[in-house]
Amino acid sequence: MKILIIGGGNVGIVVAEKLISEDHDVTIIEKEESSIQHLSNILDALVINGNGINTKNLIDGGVGSADLFLALTNDDNVNIVACSLAKKLNKKKLLTVAKVENYTYYFSEKNIEPAGFSIDEVIASKQITIAKIGRLIEEPSAIENIHLLYNKVQIIGMHIDKDYQYVGKTIIEITNLSNLLKSVRIVAIARKGKVIIPFGSEVILPDDKIFIIGKYEILQKILKTHFTQKYIIKNIVIVGGNELGRKLAIRQNELGKNVTIIEKNLKTCKKLSDSLENITIIHGYGTNQNILADLESVDTCIVCVTDDDEYNIISAVFGKKNNFSKAISLVRNVSIAPIIDKIAVIDSAFSPDNLTTSEILKYCRKGDIISITAFSEIDAEIIKLKISEKIAILDIPLKEVNFPGGMIVGGIYRDGVFIVPTGEDKIILGDIVVLFVLPSSIVEVEKLFSRKKMWKKK
Repeated sequence: MKILIIGGGNVGIVVAEKLISEDHDVTIIEKEESSIQHLSNILDALVINGNGINTKNLIDGGVGSADLFLALTNDDNVNIVACSLAKKLNKKKLLTVAKVENYTYYFSEKNIEPAGFSIDEVIASKQITIAKIGRLIEEPSAIENIHLLYNKVQIIGMHIDKDYQYVGKTIIEITNLSNLLKSVRIVAIARKGKVIIPFGSEVILPDDKIFIIGKYEILQKILKTHFTQKYIIKNIVIVGGNELGRKLAIRQNELGKNVTIIEKNLKTCKKLSDSLENITIIHGYGTNQNILADLESVDTCIVCVTDDDEYNIISAVFGKKNNFSKAISLVRNVSIAPIIDKIAVIDSAFSPDNLTTSEILKYCRKGDIISITAFSEIDAEIIKLKISEKIAILDIPLKEVNFPGGMIVGGIYRDGVFIVPTGEDKIILGDIVVLFVLPSSIVEVEKLFSRKKMWKKK
């Protein structure tokens, strides 16, 4: 696929890296001259110094023959206009995708829609982030909480402490001891910076992070019986009064939470005070122990959403030291995520750019992909796809299919019923299949589900 990306910032780089690794033909247009050399050094792509709303730059970037146009700058205005220009300059059916952070600012009126600006798909990055934080607050004891298939299916991530009743046992032993755990599937284990796709012989160890997929109602029972929740979040402390913090505060207040925003800029505090009701605004720093000590710590979640990763991380750690029940930190720089993973007191840390990237990638992949979801804690994806055509692996027991090593079939959705598959189950035409995939296996997975090639074990 020939792909033209506007914007070589964090999102543009992450998307480009993944697309290049999957053998797509990628061109990037970036306006900052200081970034051009860096992009050229790290990416195997044509990098053009220019502007996404300059028609000459678009033509030089090959917009006329592109299959996919991704407008990923940090300027919503540029992204919207660029898509409109790209459609007019393209000689075939071009798919345009625009990252629009402040979606409601542009498209809150019924008669003003993205399609009117030749935008086929909008990635509303702030809304995606707010929804992610909301799910993490919803399940206090979970480090990951993903809903799939009309909320009938859930993926939860749990931290295993040394007192967990099944520490030292294999997955097979655990499922034999628990009927509940027999009806779900552990799709991944994060251990000492490494992601493991487990077989039945894998032993669960202290400090593992395990990721489980299953029916929503069954996972809710598992959370209550195997991972007893010690609290329910009633209070939210948001560090950062930016637009994301403001919208998050409004949403959590609507859900009945007691919300406090800590913001270090006095002018921003005054604006927040004037525009928000029933929300406490504190002028100060999230790292100030005196401020934190004055806040209710019981059943409290601290969420750090500023643009400063270091400040977010330290504020989250201080919140936990102040006995807040849960700490969530945004991390803009995806390269430091592995470091955050080692800071045990932070319950959940994730990159909004990774969430945005996963939304974008579903338009770049082969096959009948419905959605792609990135994990917060690990470098892996959940791919949900519809089996709408005959492919070679249909009607073959899963145990006989030569699946790539870095993937697992997490579930099959058939006729309104979610199936946790065994080796005897088969994928049939019309199924929706949920896959757990490591980055190293993406290309092989695409081949498996899009090409008429036999993948049966010899």
